[in-house]
Amino acid sequence: METDKMSTASSVGAERRPLMQALVLERRILFGCTILVGLSTFLWITAVCTSKWVHIEGGNGILINTTYFMSSDSGVWEICRNEFDPNATASTPWPNGTVSAETCTFRESTGQCYTLCTNYLATPVADQKAHRDPAYNVEIANLVRTMTSFGIIGLFVMAMGCGFSLYTFRNPRYMFKRLAAGIHFISTSCTFVVVQVMNTTVEDLKKSVPAVFPVKAYYYFHISFYLAVFVVLVNFGAAASFLWYSRKRKGDKAATDELAMADEPTIIGR
Repeated sequence: METDKMSTASSVGAERRPLMQALVLERRILFGCTILVGLSTFLWITAVCTSKWVHIEGGNGILINTTYFMSSDSGVWEICRNEFDPNATASTPWPNGTVSAETCTFRESTGQCYTLCTNYLATPVADQKAHRDPAYNVEIANLVRTMTSFGIIGLFVMAMGCGFSLYTFRNPRYMFKRLAAGIHFISTSCTFVVVQVMNTTVEDLKKSVPAVFPVKAYYYFHISFYLAVFVVLVNFGAAASFLWYSRKRKGDKAATDELAMADEPTIIGR
């Protein structure tokens, strides 16, 4: 009789051994996704706070009125452009405010190089400088507010998703994995909106803001843009992984009796 019980127990253990191996692999994958989401939170902060999303290059200089456009770097809410004025000196006033200025030689002329930054979150009524700034555009400002809003929302949702992902290791019930997957899908959507609106912003700059994107200039995406794309892919991968492993496992389909009990129906009382 005891021999029969031992053989039954060993057979059950042998049947659940592949399930246990699959459980170990599942937890490693979900733990890796959680770590990447946590890392992506800091990468997202870095990307949003820098102006290295899009670089617009003017080559040897593009003449706009009396100045030459050299290049510009665009961020989520700020665009900084480099210009050269062959007739300016160090004491020449610059109407839109100079972030940095240095004497340089360009086209065999001695003039002044300027780096001018436009903050698109500035309200034109409160900041009259925006009216005189040729880089300021109302449509671009609306797109910037959209990117800023979704960027902040995405940051908070990512942090919340990381917390819920960690909780799934404490409570293995399937519903918490589905909740974590849903939160990761929301953060994926928010970050994807920022990336997509940035593409739209570049096209609008090309059409409507020659001070930032002259006709003969060309552009390429910079490191912050690719960091943002990486964050989108990480959140999407985490959402898909948590959703895939949120299937119910009852009875013999569960690796342990504890997991089988966790996926049983629960009546929530008062």
